[in-house]
Amino acid sequence: MDKRIVPLIMCGGAGTRLWPASREVHPKQFLPLFGARSTFQNTLVRVSDPTLFERPIVVTNKAYRFMVLEQLGEIGIEADVLLEPMRRDSGPAIAAGAAFAQARDEDATVLALAADHVVHDTPAFLAACRQGLVAAQAGQIVTFGVRPERAATEYGYISPGDITSGEVRSVAKFVEKPDPATAAEYIKAGYLWNSGNFMFRASVLLDEYSKFDAHTVQAVTRAVLKAGRDLGFITLEPDAFESAKAISIDYAVME
Repeated sequence: MDKRIVPLIMCGGAGTRLWPASREVHPKQFLPLFGARSTFQNTLVRVSDPTLFERPIVVTNKAYRFMVLEQLGEIGIEADVLLEPMRRDSGPAIAAGAAFAQARDEDATVLALAADHVVHDTPAFLAACRQGLVAAQAGQIVTFGVRPERAATEYGYISPGDITSGEVRSVAKFVEKPDPATAAEYIKAGYLWNSGNFMFRASVLLDEYSKFDAHTVQAVTRAVLKAGRDLGFITLEPDAFESAKAISIDYAVME
């Protein structure tokens, strides 16, 4: 398989749900919560195999730019760092990353990952990425489901549909965070946790996003094209990015 994946690491959140360990000035994705490295660093190391992954893109809030640069240096990984002038949630952030990846490679396939997740089985993760790449190259938007360990009410769920190939299945529907009784029923029915991580061809994601909110896609594309470059950072053009609608990628496209 010649095509490689562009990792898109989302690490602009404030992480306030883990307060007081995680604070807006030093959010959880930059903390060494599990071992010597932060979850941000572990996420980057996880997608560092050059036979499968290309140079990563990191999207973060401008307030965290020097933390990002320092932690990249500690693990010896280089990345293109896109700075959000203001927070607009995951929808515009992922769209901006996709637009940047597409500007580098018209046929780019992107893996959008949260920077604060813990993955215990890296070989299984990489195997899922390889299967996802085939589906994404065929024009599908791929989401990664997690087998539930409990009837969690803090996560959204995915109802899996028919098998399309290997362990890849269609999505019957997304459902929002349930109450405890409903969560228990979801688990009995074979639902999966929605990890919030996605793989897609950049062009496909932007086309799908445009069907629901063409203005935001135009705004973030303009923010990328007019981005400034300084000290190794790429700062999205503020006026264009500010006009994008603040919304999660789940609400903007997936659901």
